[in-house]
Amino acid sequence: RPPLPLQLKEHCSPHFSEAWIPQDHHTTTTTTTRTILQAVIAASTIAMFPLRHIFAVAAISHIIWIWIDSPKPVYFCPLNREGLTNDWTDENCYWSTSYAEAREKFISLGNRLREQLMLSQDENAFLDLLDVRSITYDIAGNSEDYSSLQAIDASTLQTISPEIDTVDAILVTMRVPEDHVDIIHSSGTHGVEGYLGSAVQIRFLHEMFLQNEALLENKGRENTSEYGNGKVRKILLIHAVNPFGMRHHRRTNENNVDLNRNVLAADKIKSVIERDPNYFGYVDMDPVLNPIYTPAPRQSGNDLPEQSSYDTIHTFMKEVGSMASVIASIVKIIASKGYSNAKRTIVSAQYHKKAGVFYGGNGRWENSVVAVQHAIDEFAGFSLSSGDADAQSKVLWIDVHTGLGKYGSYTSLIKKEVTDNNLWTSQLNTLVADLEEKQASNSKAVSSGYEQTVGFINGDVLCPPPACFAVSQEFGTRPGVAVILSLVLENKGFWGKSEYAYLTSNAFQPRRLSWRRIALRGGSEMLLAALKFQPR
Repeated sequence: RPPLPLQLKEHCSPHFSEAWIPQDHHTTTTTTTRTILQAVIAASTIAMFPLRHIFAVAAISHIIWIWIDSPKPVYFCPLNREGLTNDWTDENCYWSTSYAEAREKFISLGNRLREQLMLSQDENAFLDLLDVRSITYDIAGNSEDYSSLQAIDASTLQTISPEIDTVDAILVTMRVPEDHVDIIHSSGTHGVEGYLGSAVQIRFLHEMFLQNEALLENKGRENTSEYGNGKVRKILLIHAVNPFGMRHHRRTNENNVDLNRNVLAADKIKSVIERDPNYFGYVDMDPVLNPIYTPAPRQSGNDLPEQSSYDTIHTFMKEVGSMASVIASIVKIIASKGYSNAKRTIVSAQYHKKAGVFYGGNGRWENSVVAVQHAIDEFAGFSLSSGDADAQSKVLWIDVHTGLGKYGSYTSLIKKEVTDNNLWTSQLNTLVADLEEKQASNSKAVSSGYEQTVGFINGDVLCPPPACFAVSQEFGTRPGVAVILSLVLENKGFWGKSEYAYLTSNAFQPRRLSWRRIALRGGSEMLLAALKFQPR
């Protein structure tokens, strides 16, 4: 693996170097069990009999695949000032093994940047950095009591508690030499999916820290004329939109709400909540998506529990008969309805069954959504959802997800219609399409089924066009049927007081270094392209 490059002039000017991201993008690893699982699923859709035996093999193959894809060694990545410079020599330092670790890295790096800014003012060193502010939102309490939402300056924290769940944000304000777009980058909207987005954000902050260290040593730039035109950019990083889900390796929050279906416009809440529950066929699929069985007792602890390979397989094998029926039902539905229609039923969400999978809520915004809105409109001053955005505002919002698509590659989900009558969004649409083409991903298969889905975190409510351009960056992990199966089993376990979080953990954040390298490159690539983008 090549050493991490330290490009020290890049993060705010358009003069980026492609060396900023690792160069082993096309390194892929396909395990034998993954191939077996795909073959079994493909065969079962063609020859549907005898289903029970076929799907029992599929279920066993899936759990063996997860067992083999076990966590890799933890790297020593200290957070002290000297360690940030000297000891973060492996890209795995950007990844975290728990929500608490990710939160500590994110907040600590933001505080280090603020310290650098104060030091540069004392020493008259010229930095691109103009301001660094951080905020942490305590989202505990009843989600319908919004007065319980508290926000404090994260730089005032004496200690970073590993026990509390917060939505954290860092706002970086910088000088830029040319026209630009402001950037919002969010991670963890779907909880367990947040570890990749967190790694991209932590890498960005760490690279900026190193850049500023070098500038402080050299007392600033020799030539500062290109930054004298008064142009300023804001970069807002929102970390762990769904901290409960990230901590417990769930896709939904503590109320079982999918936050990426929860942000409904006021004029659409009534029609969405009161529509026929079977509008997209969810009731028809309910026995498949929410099957009933009695699981084992749940284990205690906040983060993902440790399980031996024997315990994992033994627990799973006791229920393999039920699992075979669930898998058989899922594939039967896909075979009868067609993949796109079945997927549409699933991703369109439902608003009537709180304990069911893909629940979008009761029409009220969850505390996390309120925190995100405050971070964007008040903390960063973008004023997007209030309608008070500056007429010249250009904000690009990247929300990072994992799950669907080709292993390690990403698909960019955007609303095509917002680009029709606006030049800068049309240019961004072309840029995103060019990036996606390099991925060789099946973008149509990933994006299909979302046509009538509402409530996205970076949808038109919080990111209204044309002032804001939204991109959902989706990274592929496992085969789609395996991802759905993991969600169904984890949700049953959650309500049945059992622990199947290891299924969703492995389905949405593979531990293999090959996937981490590919995905981290893709996330950095998108952020790099956004920082380099110059609207006309």
